[in-house]
This record gives sequence, C-alpha cells and structure tokens, in this order.
Amino acid sequence: MDQPPTPINRIVTKGLCAAALGLSLGFGAHTAAAETVMRPDINHAKPGSSYYVHGLSMHQIAKRFGQPAKKLHPIPARGTKHQPPITRWIYPEFTVYFEHGRAIHLVKDHPRVK
Repeated sequence: MDQPPTPINRIVTKGLCAAALGLSLGFGAHTAAAETVMRPDINHAKPGSSYYVHGLSMHQIAKRFGQPAKKLHPIPARGTKHQPPITRWIYPEFTVYFEHGRAIHLVKDHPRVK
C-alpha cells in the first residue's frame, strides 16, 4: 500500500540528499587538508629519530637544537596545587615541553587552518 511520492516529497528528498552530499564532501576536503598539514613523524617521533626528545635534559636539548627563540616560565607556578609544572621552549618550527627539567614532548608547529 505504498503511495507514489508526491512532487513535494521528491523535491525535499533530493534537497536533503544534495545537502548530505555537500556536507560529506566539505568535511572530506577539510580532513584531507588537515592530513597534508600534519607531520606525524615529528609529533610521534620514534626512539632514534632526531626529533625524539623524551627524557632528555634541558642541557641536552640546548646542545641538540641550540638555544630556543623563547623560554616560557613553568605553568603553573611553584607552590600551586596543579603539579607538575610544565616549561616550554619555543623554537622557530617546534616547541619542546619539559616536566621537572626533562623533555616530555616535541610538537611541530602547524599553520592554523582558517
């Protein structure tokens, strides 16, 4: 007992299908653009690679990459309830994060997607 779709139902169905297709293509293009910008080889460096810094001291980081463009104070400051303090050294292409004077991450700076 299915009734044939009315012209209005066909228009609405086509419009919804077109909107869904447009959204999926839009999200797909955004995802593809993000994948080309990300460099997982640096953010997820494996032991032995030049960007693997986990556990290195501040002195070892300075020796490997030189002095950073900017050294940020630990966040949070000593004496606060939020511990451990995280220190950041900012280089032109990446940032190194330290916890208690030992490197925990090197994160590649990515251009912001607008």
